[in-house]
Amino acid sequence: MPDRAPTVADSPDSPGAQIESFLVRKVRAKPGLGFSAIVDAAQVTCHVSRATAARHLSRLVRFGDVTLLPDRTYVIGESATPGPRPTLELRWVESRTFIRADGTAWSSVDQEYRVASGTLHHFDFFRPKPHRHILWWSTAPSHVSRIPAGPGHGLQGTHRVEFDPPLSSRNATWQRMHLAEEFPRRYRMMQGPLGASAESTAPGEGAQEADNLEVHSQRSNFAQRFSSDARLRLQVVLPTGYPIGAAESRIAFPTRPDRMDPAEQLRVDTLSQASRHFEGLRRSGSTLTLSVPRPRLDRRYEIRWTLPTAAGRDRWLADDQSPELRRAPPLRSRTGERSPVRRHGVRSGTG
Repeated sequence: MPDRAPTVADSPDSPGAQIESFLVRKVRAKPGLGFSAIVDAAQVTCHVSRATAARHLSRLVRFGDVTLLPDRTYVIGESATPGPRPTLELRWVESRTFIRADGTAWSSVDQEYRVASGTLHHFDFFRPKPHRHILWWSTAPSHVSRIPAGPGHGLQGTHRVEFDPPLSSRNATWQRMHLAEEFPRRYRMMQGPLGASAESTAPGEGAQEADNLEVHSQRSNFAQRFSSDARLRLQVVLPTGYPIGAAESRIAFPTRPDRMDPAEQLRVDTLSQASRHFEGLRRSGSTLTLSVPRPRLDRRYEIRWTLPTAAGRDRWLADDQSPELRRAPPLRSRTGERSPVRRHGVRSGTG
C-alpha cells in the first residue's frame, strides 16, 4: 500500500533513531504509561525538548511500533512485537490525480495485491493532509473506521481497514482495492514563492509543481513486495489546455527526497525515449503519465511540471469560458453509480 515514510528515517546511530529506540524500550518495560510519563522520561534521558520527544512518539504510533489504546495509554505495537509478519505481493499500483484550475483535486489509488505469506487482519492508512471525504472500495469483505486525531495520529487522524474474514496466504487470490479522496487547495497553479496556502512536493522550486507515488517494503503490520510482472502508474490530469511547460520524471528515495537513484532514473528515462512503447513518462495534452514496469520498493516516483506565470494563467482563464473543462470527473464507484459527497465521511464496501 502506498505510504508516506518508513518508521525510522535515519541511520541507527542518528539522534532520531536513538530517541525512538529509547521510547520503544520504555513502553516495552512499562506498558500502560500515559503520554506525559513517556515524554518526560525521554526529555530527561535523551536530553531533548518535550516537542521533539512527542514528535517521535507520534511517529512510532503512526507506523505501528507503539499502539495508543482508547484509555490514552501506550503499549508495544504489532510491528515491534517478535513474530511472523504477513507479506503482501503487489501486481498493480496506480495513482491518478485530477487537478482543477483553483488547485483543488481528486486523487485515487488503485491496487491489485494478494497475501503471499501469513494472515492480514487490517491495515492503516495515514493521511496528513485535510480531505473533504474518502471513498473506499475493495473486492475483499472489509470495513473502514476512523481513528480520531490525537497525540499519535496527527491532525487528521488515521483510517483503518479491517478484513472480515482476514486475508490469508492459504487462499492467495488476487484482490483489488480503490481509494479516492477529495482535497481542498493543494497544488500550486502558477509560478511564485511557496506559501502556506499551497503545498508543493518540489520544495524550493517556485517554477515547478510535482506529484509522486511511493511503495514501501515495510508497513506498520506487514511487509510488501512486487510480483515479477508488477507495474506502477502515476498520472496527473490538469485542466484541458492548461498552459504548463516542460515535464520530467524524478526517481528519489522517500527518506531523502534530495537523493536520486541514478540507475532507476536512467532506466525510466530510457523507457521514455522509446517511441514504440507506452512506458516511461508520456504527455498527451494536459495529461502526464509515468508508467514503470518492474518498479522498485522504497523509491519515490515523481512527475514534475513547469508552472505557467501569473500572466499566462490569467490568459488561459480569460480564453477558457467553459467551467466543465476545469472540473475533475465526479467520483464514481466501480459499479458505475455516482457516489454522493459526504463531508468528512468515509464510505466503504465490498465488491
